[in-house]
Amino acid sequence: MSLVDSIINTAKTYIGTTEGSNNHREIIDLYNKGRYSDAYQMTMNDPWCCAFVVAMFVQCNAADIIPCYAACDQMIHMFKAWGRWKNRSAEVHVGDIIFYNWNGDSSSDHVGIVVQNRFGDLSVIEGNKSDAVGYRSISITSPQIVGYGVPNYEGSDGNGSSVNSTGGISDLDKNYINTLPLLFKGCKSVFVKVLQLLLNYYGGCELDLDGDFGPRTYNAVKAYQKANKIEVDGVVGRETWTYLLILDHK
Repeated sequence: MSLVDSIINTAKTYIGTTEGSNNHREIIDLYNKGRYSDAYQMTMNDPWCCAFVVAMFVQCNAADIIPCYAACDQMIHMFKAWGRWKNRSAEVHVGDIIFYNWNGDSSSDHVGIVVQNRFGDLSVIEGNKSDAVGYRSISITSPQIVGYGVPNYEGSDGNGSSVNSTGGISDLDKNYINTLPLLFKGCKSVFVKVLQLLLNYYGGCELDLDGDFGPRTYNAVKAYQKANKIEVDGVVGRETWTYLLILDHK
């Protein structure tokens, strides 16, 4: 069974889940387990459409290919940073993450997983749809569709990391890696300073330890990724963190 099928089949098992139920609590717990360390920690009282999508990937050990945030705009931002975003006029595939804008403002306010595209009529599974998990039918021409995030299903090993060779990594180490934030150009934090220190040590760089993910840090990340034969995108996610902190280095 493909990872796409696993995600969709898992989502289907939650159809009919209502807000406040045990399954709803399970969704929130799964999201909180997989969320980035800088992401909002969900409660049972929060809007949970993003949490549902993230939870399905966490349940299938594929949190590495989905932006683990609780807000639609943050997820969209990350898909764009990864180069895995397509606009509403693009071809739609099963497994795409669909984002909506009901209010016509500048922000997205709902999200779901595309489970069928039948001649332009989409079937989508969504959490927090009228306070439950359910199906939506919508035409690909609907102006309320913002666009689609495209998880890298082929790039995941199904173990929460897209690293191809992770022998010897303990579950404790994997859990630690999962707490680290996604870093990309423009970020400013102590985690960027840690990244710069590691790149200086392992990559032979001479970066200022200023905590600012600027052009020099971006280029250093890409050079490190290329040297270690991992995806060269200039974004520091689970794969790059794993190489920097645990695996052998070039």
